[in-house]
Amino acid sequence: MRTLALLLGLALTLSTGTSSAQSRPTSDDLSILSGRTVGNGEVVLSGGLGWPGFWVEVLLSPTSRFDLSIRAHVDYGAQVGFSTALGGGLSLPMRLHVYGHDDIDVALALRPFALVGEGATVGQQGTFANDVGYGLGVEGGARVGFHLGDVTTIALGATALFAWTDVPDADGAGNVLGAVAGIFGVEGVMTRSTMLFLEAQAGYAFVAEGLFDRPLYVRLSVGMSYRL
Repeated sequence: MRTLALLLGLALTLSTGTSSAQSRPTSDDLSILSGRTVGNGEVVLSGGLGWPGFWVEVLLSPTSRFDLSIRAHVDYGAQVGFSTALGGGLSLPMRLHVYGHDDIDVALALRPFALVGEGATVGQQGTFANDVGYGLGVEGGARVGFHLGDVTTIALGATALFAWTDVPDADGAGNVLGAVAGIFGVEGVMTRSTMLFLEAQAGYAFVAEGLFDRPLYVRLSVGMSYRL
C-alpha cells in the first residue's frame, strides 16, 4: 500500500507539473515571428521590407496568449513566383499561444487577407497582366519559438495558404490558389522595446495552368519592431 501511495503521489506530481508547463503564459520578451506571444495589454509597431513587397502593422495583445495585428502591405511582386507587379492589401495576422515550457513556445497562427492590384499580382502573364485583379484568402499554420538566451529567438514553422483570385476583364470565373511552405525566422532584441528580425518562407504553390511564371511560394522580410 505504501508503494502504491508513492506511485500515485508521483503520478499526481508529474501530471500537475505537465499541466502547469503547458498552461504557462508567454514570456515578456518581444517576439512577432515565433510561438511566443507578446503579453497582456502590449502594443507593438512593426515594419518589414523584402519580397514581394513591404508592410507595416500594429500588433495588439488583448491577453497573454493571443495577439492580433492589423497589417497593410504594398507589393511590387506577384503572389507566386518572381514576376514584378504592383498591388497591395490588408491582412489580420493572429497568434494563439498553446504551449510553453522552459525556452520553447508553440502557437497556432492565422492570417485572413485581401489584396488588389495589377492582374500580374494574381497570376496573369499576358493580355490582362496590367488590368485590375483582386484576391481573398486565408493563411494558417503553426509557429515554434526557441528562446536562445536574452537576445535571440529562432522561429520555425509551417503554413498553408488558400485564396480565390480574379481579374474581371479576363471574363473568367476566378481561380483558386493554394500553397504550402516552411518558415524560418531570427529575432534579435536590442532593448526591451526594440527588436530586429528576419523571416523567410519558401514552398510550393498549386495554381491553374498559365498563371504565374513558376509555382514557387516565397516570402522574405527584414525589419524592426518597437513596443510602445
